[in-house]
Amino acid sequence: MNHPRHARALASCLLPVLLFWHHAAARAGAAVVDRCPPVVDSPTSAREAVVPAIPYGEGLLFRVERPGEAPSHVFGTIHLDDPRLHRPPTPVNLALLQGSRLVLETLIDGPAQAAYTRRMNLPADRSLADWMGGEVLARYERLARHYAVPVEQALALKAWAATGLVGRPRPASGRTMEDVLRETALRMGRPVYGLETIEELIAAQEEQPVEEQVTVLVDTVCNHARIMADTVWLIELYGRGDLAAIVHQNEIGHESDPLFQRMNERMLYARSEQMVARMREHLRAGGALIAVGALHLPGERGILRLLEKRGYTITRVF
Repeated sequence: MNHPRHARALASCLLPVLLFWHHAAARAGAAVVDRCPPVVDSPTSAREAVVPAIPYGEGLLFRVERPGEAPSHVFGTIHLDDPRLHRPPTPVNLALLQGSRLVLETLIDGPAQAAYTRRMNLPADRSLADWMGGEVLARYERLARHYAVPVEQALALKAWAATGLVGRPRPASGRTMEDVLRETALRMGRPVYGLETIEELIAAQEEQPVEEQVTVLVDTVCNHARIMADTVWLIELYGRGDLAAIVHQNEIGHESDPLFQRMNERMLYARSEQMVARMREHLRAGGALIAVGALHLPGERGILRLLEKRGYTITRVF
């Protein structure tokens, strides 16, 4: 039985941040993982490390302009359901009020939620218990109860959807910052667009081999308490607009991890390139507020640098 409320929460969590994955997980390709692997810590914790400077490493809202086009804005969001994130900063609301349209990373509306519900489950003859057992399965079942999802339903999820369920704090309201922005735009009479469809986002997840999906899920289950604690710090970094520290936290300890690098390439960099290509029509129209996950903005391969290379002037607003 499907529960639309859970599907909505799952769809919200699916939007990838890739943050705080500790990857001391089981061997990809193991038939059944029944024990949590030992925790592998970086010699220097991310909170103690010196954060290297990167392009556009500070700020959340940026004006984007070039000759012949009215200015638009790019805003970095955070894909979490937290009451502290339900009130976008005043400069963001002002950009929306003075603008012509809202463009979201992925538009999570009714049809998108329905599509997610259709795609999130394993075939009827399969279960996550085919890949997890013992201590790991018991932990996952406890987490399912914590997230108010029936165990039977939780076991029917595909591994990437299960990670989306337990990889973020338990939903408080079923709404994210993107939901708030969409509701505000519609009240203002502004059209709302998406840079990608939920089907495309799911397809990117499913390109990852199932064994690797399970590896990530096991890691999330086994390190859940630590990930939840780190999420508190993520929100603090986001509140400060410290994108460089968020990127550093995402990458520290994974520099030579092939699985992490493949995920980063597929879910972050490739999608950033695609978003830049698709936002061109909105930038040409002018007055767009484009809201995407904050991790997509900074760095040499981030959206802002990619726009700069295409002739746009980028100015930090907030």
